[in-house]
Amino acid sequence: MLNIIVKFLTFGKFYLGKKRDILIFDAAASNFLSLYFEIKQFSFFYSRKEKFEIIAFMVTLFKDGYKNFGRNYFFNYLRIYKPKFIFSMWILNKNLFHVKNNFSNIKVIIVQGNRIVNDDYELLSSYPSNSVDLFFTYRKFDEERIKKILIKSDVIPIGSAKNNHFYKLEKKKEKILFFSEFKVGRFTHDEKTILKILEKYCQLNKIEFDIQLRYGNIPKEYLLSLKRNNIRNFGQLIMRKDFSSSYENSNKYKILVMTNSTLNDEFISNYKKVVVLSSHNDLDDEKYKILNCGKLRKICFQNPMYKEMLPENFSWTSTLNEEIVFKVIDNVMKCNEFKWREHINKYTNRLLYDQNNRIFLNKLKDIGIKSNPIK
Repeated sequence: MLNIIVKFLTFGKFYLGKKRDILIFDAAASNFLSLYFEIKQFSFFYSRKEKFEIIAFMVTLFKDGYKNFGRNYFFNYLRIYKPKFIFSMWILNKNLFHVKNNFSNIKVIIVQGNRIVNDDYELLSSYPSNSVDLFFTYRKFDEERIKKILIKSDVIPIGSAKNNHFYKLEKKKEKILFFSEFKVGRFTHDEKTILKILEKYCQLNKIEFDIQLRYGNIPKEYLLSLKRNNIRNFGQLIMRKDFSSSYENSNKYKILVMTNSTLNDEFISNYKKVVVLSSHNDLDDEKYKILNCGKLRKICFQNPMYKEMLPENFSWTSTLNEEIVFKVIDNVMKCNEFKWREHINKYTNRLLYDQNNRIFLNKLKDIGIKSNPIK
């Protein structure tokens, strides 16, 4: 009741915390992990300032002031609520990596949630080598690099925890699903060009394509961008209901088309038919950055699997030349399951696939964490 009163009086900006064994760090990026625990096992830490725990906030304000408020607030929260484990799928918050030096009894567990690029490895190298107890990675490549940096950590490749969880065999729609990378104010050159080519390809081949959005509603800006670029002949705009949407919908379509993102690595790991399209070889670094709303061309080339598939490949192209894109989509569309598996098996740096996260759950059991059965 007191928690309800606090939330009501502060318009939801503050809440009263509870003692839980597990703290899920960064509610936005790590919400998926809550599926594996009972509600009384865990609490969320809102590291992006969406809301604040009221006691830790007041202690920090009056005891420490505004200087280094983020770290002091986080550490005061830990002192007050004393979690035994911290889980995170997000590594871009330095406070997480200084927990062990201040609270040696808390176990810090990272579950990789995005590609880790060279700049991220440099950042990790700046943290204490004992920052993390357990680090679950996407693949052997990531394991080897992390082990050289966090030398005191137990590093275990498990693939993508989300993709491992949300995969199921379904009857495929004879359609293409395109994964939009649109963020408000960012309709990239790559997305615009791919949609125009995809629209033409589908008209010529008398098939349909739908668009999976990143939002829980359809942004007006996106509709305007489609209209402005005369992109009209698509099927549904599919809204994102939660973190499961992209994974669940990927099970329902014959072909998945996307730009260069973590999702394509994930879907390839369990042999979904994926076409990956980008303009890396069409533009220099500066032009790529301008036309693609700040995205860095160099980061995409750091993907180890991408390097195996260059320069031009059966299912992957780094130019948005219409003729080449048509050929690539045709290749994937006409490929039978046996040949597709044969094709994907060539790539030694693809993500591990561990259906139902058995490795992850068995390791949690080993360290004394009770988790929910797979649903």
